[in-house]
Amino acid sequence: MIMKIDKAEAINNAVMSTKVREGMELARIETAQSMLKDELPLETISKYSKLSIEKLEELKRERE
Repeated sequence: MIMKIDKAEAINNAVMSTKVREGMELARIETAQSMLKDELPLETISKYSKLSIEKLEELKRERE
């Protein structure tokens, strides 16, 4: 079965998908910032936030 969607709907779906991904990334960053504030090890924060050690180091520098 082939599904047809119009161009506007395809664009809307792509935008919504991007917004969801951005929201998830923001939530991971906010969680990581809280964990950094509590001085948890970067490896632990990375494990649970799914952010890279490099990204966490960047967030840590921004806090200082």
